[in-house]
Amino acid sequence: MLVVGKESFCDYHTIQEAIDSLECEPSGQADTLYILSGIYNETVRIYRSYLTIIGIGLVEITMNHYAKERDEAGEEINTFATPTLFLGGTDLVLENLVISNSAGQGEHIGQAVAVYAHCDRTVFRHCTFKGHQDTLFTGPLPPAPRERGAFGGIPLRDHHIHYRQLYQHCYIEGTVDFIFGGATAYFDQCEIRSLRHSENQAGYITAASTPEGQSHGFIFKNCFLTAVRDIAPVYLGRPWREHAKTVFVGCKMGSHIHPLGWDNWNNAANELTVGYQEYGVKDAANVRKQRVPWADCYEDGGEALDKAFVFAGTDFWK
Repeated sequence: MLVVGKESFCDYHTIQEAIDSLECEPSGQADTLYILSGIYNETVRIYRSYLTIIGIGLVEITMNHYAKERDEAGEEINTFATPTLFLGGTDLVLENLVISNSAGQGEHIGQAVAVYAHCDRTVFRHCTFKGHQDTLFTGPLPPAPRERGAFGGIPLRDHHIHYRQLYQHCYIEGTVDFIFGGATAYFDQCEIRSLRHSENQAGYITAASTPEGQSHGFIFKNCFLTAVRDIAPVYLGRPWREHAKTVFVGCKMGSHIHPLGWDNWNNAANELTVGYQEYGVKDAANVRKQRVPWADCYEDGGEALDKAFVFAGTDFWK
């Protein structure tokens, strides 16, 4: 057990110093890191596995890197070099943490990631994720980028067979594609809050890039979709890649959600390959008339999509 904080009795005064010491220990050893209340202005990279991190009181990890930021060579650093917190291992538990990217938003900012979760068998409980565009990335990356030669960003040491993540009683905010990536990520009783776009353009909650053949992408179970006032309509999601899968089960949605529900990201071909569903929708027959015809909307159903089913073969979520 290690303790991070500002007090003299703490083992370390920065989170990364504590992580660096744990990285030197033999792999497979389980450790717990306690972080005392405070604001920690640092970027944190964690490659190790079998680690529990618990915030005591109000703990915020914050940094402000953004995609349009220039490196020493004058080149834009791009999305995947911006996260405040990077996780690259397996069997991780994070509790009671606020992780934010405070770069803001706008054309001169672009994407700014708070958490880059390139991890498997990972649980986030009572955590807060704050940002605007691309707040939370749930790995893995797609096979290749479409806009440039390489994704770049933080070096990846391990590539997992699965990327399974549980977000329980968490708060996640953003504007555009603020939950994105290819993981099987289960959001259980979370608040998903849409913020106002800097130009008050439409918002997008999800941008899944579910790998072809993967059974599940994003599952939102009994979540609350909220928004700030005077906001443009917000879509439930659009596909970052053509096999995107996103499901909402028993969720409460504010009036900010666009009646169409979903967007095809300017590519009609995506409509033939995505898997978008809503279950437990009040007055589903009328809602379905407004939704796009290539997504499903049901009054009942979705019972099978509990954690035990989605994460069959592992009990990390317990």
